[in-house]
Amino acid sequence: MINDSTSRPLQYRYLYEVLRRQITQGEFKAGDLLPSEKDLYLQYKLTKPTIRQALSLLVQDGYIRKHQGKGSIVKPLPLGLGVMSIVGRLVDTATVETDEPADHAQQIISTQVLVPPHLSDFPANILFIPPEDDLKNQFYYLERLRSVNGEPVFFEKLILPSQHLPGLADLSFENRSLFELLRTVYNIVVQGGEQKLLATTATEPLARLLGVPQTSPVLRLDKRVDTNNNDFSYYSSLYARTDHFLLHGRF
Repeated sequence: MINDSTSRPLQYRYLYEVLRRQITQGEFKAGDLLPSEKDLYLQYKLTKPTIRQALSLLVQDGYIRKHQGKGSIVKPLPLGLGVMSIVGRLVDTATVETDEPADHAQQIISTQVLVPPHLSDFPANILFIPPEDDLKNQFYYLERLRSVNGEPVFFEKLILPSQHLPGLADLSFENRSLFELLRTVYNIVVQGGEQKLLATTATEPLARLLGVPQTSPVLRLDKRVDTNNNDFSYYSSLYARTDHFLLHGRF
């Protein structure tokens, strides 16, 4: 039972986290039904609006789908979940995108840290500028290469305010979701943000990383990611090849 003193927003977020963890840890698998709203009420003693709010967030984030007459059905976990956006997915464009892609099990996403997190001033070539007060402090900067089945798909620069992330440089980022790391280690939850897209071409270093010819067209996507901490937003600059893969997500 959830403490009655917990505010309602925290109640729905708590229930969301409980159900999300049960899904990601395999207690509920793709195709399973979540407990009914009545069962969730009996177990957690929450109001129906609070339960529905938690379930709606699970739908929004791609963990479940609602089926009239059946209930909440667990979906296959999206590839790259929480990496690109609130729900990120990398889908081979040679296949038809559905809620349950047939080749889902064959697609393995991996992360290689090219530049480990270290303290730095805010880079000058990012399409967003932090608030002036934030610029007085240093940021953690790191670079990652993301691949699907060993094929490079996107290169990403990440810039995070250091004053909210003690010990970040000591954590491992290899094959780990940044969203999950922020959520589990620092209780920081992504809640949206802003993004800017730019068509560009691959420089020699970028072409080598992505495995494409130099000057090939690539997509640049810069983001400011906002969180449940009003004083904490972080930034990323992503370069993606989209010749074989489609980037998809909610943000």
